[in-house]
This record gives sequence, C-alpha cells and structure tokens, in this order.
Amino acid sequence: MATKETTTEQLILEAAEAEFLEKGYGKARTTEIARRAGVNHSMLHYYFRTKENLFEVVFQKKAQSMAEIMSLSLQQDNLPFLEKLKKAIEDHFDFLAANEKIPTFIFSEILYDEKIKTIFLQIIRGKVTHVIHRLKQEIESEAARGTIRYIEPVDLLLNIVALNVFVFTTFPIMSGVLNIDEKGYAAFLEHRKEANVDTILRQLQI
Repeated sequence: MATKETTTEQLILEAAEAEFLEKGYGKARTTEIARRAGVNHSMLHYYFRTKENLFEVVFQKKAQSMAEIMSLSLQQDNLPFLEKLKKAIEDHFDFLAANEKIPTFIFSEILYDEKIKTIFLQIIRGKVTHVIHRLKQEIESEAARGTIRYIEPVDLLLNIVALNVFVFTTFPIMSGVLNIDEKGYAAFLEHRKEANVDTILRQLQI
C-alpha cells in the first residue's frame, strides 16, 4: 500500500506533467500545479523546491519513456526481424498516440533551452546507440541471407521516428484541413499506423 508521502509526491508529478504538457515550462505555474494536485504551495516546495527541479523530473520521465519504447520492442528475439520491426513501429506509434503532446513538448523545450537539450541527449544517446547497433546487426544478417534490401540503420530509424512523430505534430492542422472530428480520430490513427508500417517495410523489400 502506498504511503501518504508517496501518494502526495505522485499527485504533484501527475499535476505537473499535465501543466507542463499543456503550457510548456515558461507558462506553467507552480501555484496551478499545486491546485491541480490538491495540495498547498508549501507542500509542492517541500518535495521539489523549485519549478525547474519539478520540470526536470517530469521531462526526464517522459523522455526516458519515449527513448525506451523502440529499444524494448527490438529485444524480442523470438520474432523474425520483419515482424519485430513491424512491432517496434507500431509500439512507437501507439506510445505517441497515448502521449500525443510529448513530441511537441520535448522538441519545443530542447530548441530553446540548452540545459534541457543536454538532459535529453544524456537520456536518449545510449538508447539510440543501442537501437542503431541492434538494427545494424540484424539488417546485415538479413541482407546477407537475401531476405531484405540493405538500408543504413540510421536511415531506417529516422524514417520510423519521422513518419510516426509527423502524424501527431501536424494533426492540429491536418484535422482542420481533412475535417477529422473526434469520432474519426481513432480510425485516422489506425490508418496512419498501417500506412507507416507499409511504407517502411516496403523499403526493405527485394
């Protein structure tokens, strides 16, 4: 059973995440975070001291989650490479769909804050290096067997990230252009996920 301290800290983190994702670091207010969490401002100060400290905890958590998702999918050695790759693309897309504000949040913060950029690079550098190394091994093995066309692992990774992230960073505009309402959103996402998988896998076909 969670202690009162653990529960209070978690409530503050959840409230901070909502506030930062909606408004970004600059416009977020600790008084509003405290209100969302149902605690007084002094309690927030007790746990995290400053808005900057609280932001770094939230940012690291979201960046870590985004960095890990594809790495974990590619570690499933019981699957053939193309099935594993398909799952990695889908898992990455589904993660973004469940956290659709994350790409804009992360990119907007790292563009204007060198400290946040440094934190982000520290979090993702090892994960990205691991994914590229693993992709390189499997791509070279499959290409040597003649099952796929060779592609540079960096290009493959960038294609996955670019196609998936683009859907969510541009949706506020595209929904208006294409007249996609809330009811049609789920169908649109499912279609885009399938299209992204098809586009990427077609690049590997002999």
